[in-house]
Amino acid sequence: MKIYELQQGIVITNFLTAADGGSLLFNCLTKQHKEFDLLFTQYSILDYLKPEMLPGRIYFNEKIIDLKSKEEKIILKAIKKFTITQELKKMNIESYLKDTFKHLCVFFESEAAIEFKKKVDNSIEQ
Repeated sequence: MKIYELQQGIVITNFLTAADGGSLLFNCLTKQHKEFDLLFTQYSILDYLKPEMLPGRIYFNEKIIDLKSKEEKIILKAIKKFTITQELKKMNIESYLKDTFKHLCVFFESEAAIEFKKKVDNSIEQ
């Protein structure tokens, strides 16, 4: 599946939070019912440096997305207009997800994301 398919909109089917300082994994569907995962890794702790889960990054189906890339822009635009399944609606979490996505977009659209990436890169090099 290709990232550009997210431009039609996404449906959140499930999500998980990690006890690592704030990483969030979202199981999603495209409007064409194709499954994919979005992982937003925490961006407050530098101690947890694994290539498959670098802090302050977005992963699409386990593939890291370059900061400030076209793909990142597509993902951020898609999460701004997400919908959720009926099961999640019953849990009354839609406003929580809206707030969460708003926070994520603020971070990733700011220069703070670039600065954090530089700190991560420096930590990896040492």
